[in-house]
Amino acid sequence: MKITLTALVFLCFHTLGVLANAGYNIKVNIEGYRERKLTLAYYFGNQQYIKDTVKVGADGAYTFSGQSPLLPGIYTLVMMPNNVGIDILISEKEQQFTVQTKKGSPHADLKFIGSKENELFQQYIHFVSEYNPQLDTLRAQYKRSAEGPKKEKIKQALQKVDSTVQQYLQQFLRVNRDSYAALVIKSSLPIRYPSFSGTDEEKVIKTWLYARKHCFDNVPLTEFRLLRTPHFYQAITTYVNELLFQHPDSINAGIDYILNQLRPNREAFDYYAIHFLRQYLHPKVMGMDAVFVHLAETYLATGQIQLSNPVQKAKLIEVGQKLKPLLIGKIAPNIALTDRAGKTFNLHDLKSEYTLLVIWAYDCGHCKQSAPFWKSFYEKFKDKGVKLLALCHVTEKEVPACWKYVDENGYGAWLHASDPLFRYAKAYNVESTPQVYLMDRNKVIIGKQIVAEKMEEVIAQIIELRKKNKL
Repeated sequence: MKITLTALVFLCFHTLGVLANAGYNIKVNIEGYRERKLTLAYYFGNQQYIKDTVKVGADGAYTFSGQSPLLPGIYTLVMMPNNVGIDILISEKEQQFTVQTKKGSPHADLKFIGSKENELFQQYIHFVSEYNPQLDTLRAQYKRSAEGPKKEKIKQALQKVDSTVQQYLQQFLRVNRDSYAALVIKSSLPIRYPSFSGTDEEKVIKTWLYARKHCFDNVPLTEFRLLRTPHFYQAITTYVNELLFQHPDSINAGIDYILNQLRPNREAFDYYAIHFLRQYLHPKVMGMDAVFVHLAETYLATGQIQLSNPVQKAKLIEVGQKLKPLLIGKIAPNIALTDRAGKTFNLHDLKSEYTLLVIWAYDCGHCKQSAPFWKSFYEKFKDKGVKLLALCHVTEKEVPACWKYVDENGYGAWLHASDPLFRYAKAYNVESTPQVYLMDRNKVIIGKQIVAEKMEEVIAQIIELRKKNKL
């Protein structure tokens, strides 16, 4: 296995508590490995972090040691210069043992002295390594085969091998249920689904609901001994990104549930709270900035998230405050503007079923690329109750240049306006252009930051949906 090591730039967290007094001492012998150094890394979240790097000793071994015990998890011995990694288990009780292997076959010849947990872990890995190729081959054959006796025969063979694996697994977990190895192995297992009845659509829904309910069966959120394994992160992100209904209300509730479960562990709570803050600060899906606002308001502004940088904390809180009035479902801020004829009007005074506000600038490269799409959109939707308001984001001195660009490029058909005092800039948090907001007849925001190329498609869908729901 190859990994890319990330420099240890990490938040300072509290530990799980005092696990032992003897500290740790892990001696590593790698036959044929001639490099001067060996690195020990650990999993956390979706990355690996360096715990220590040691030089080869006089006895030819690499010894990792410390007075404080290591937190339990899956750690990786990383061989230079190609970052070839060997995963090992470190449990609460076993922190003094020896690892032996060979450079040319680090996984096949991996042995342990003084670590029953790692012996169990390797026993399971060797069994799975033997049967996984068979399962992969049979699955591929089943997928390629046409319906008929041959496909049924492959199915039976697949079920037989799968049954053998499951029987071994269940017995392994039962016999070793009190071991750390069993806990880690179980956390890596996928959900096993029962057979569902109904139509194909009903089966899909039932499968999704079952997965959402049982997502954390194998990875309990309060089992903090799994924090330093990749399975903990995978379970949490799968739950939020795939199993929750992708709407801010559902995601907010789901993240609240996760964080409340993680609250007893400061390290886990802070890491995942910050992880989701970052994920939804610049979301890929329209409207999901509401999740960031919820997290900033609920956890950051109240001091529940520990951030060492007060300036960064204040900035994130401020971003949340600026975004809150601009969320989908909010009434768009009313602004006073001036049209090309010098007449002043308010945004809320515009009468139309839909108003598309585009804040742009004549010297903005992205705006220039988008303008032809805005023109096409306006031609198709101007008779369907849509008003396009283009607000030129320029100083008073530059306003004539803005109108010149409009006329030279044939973009004068829709409503153009400006406000050299930039009163709108604060209300709409304009830090870059273009900015796009779609509003209904009551000036409620129903869409935002719509990509110009997708504008016709998105608005057509919104109009159709609102027509069906008689909104």
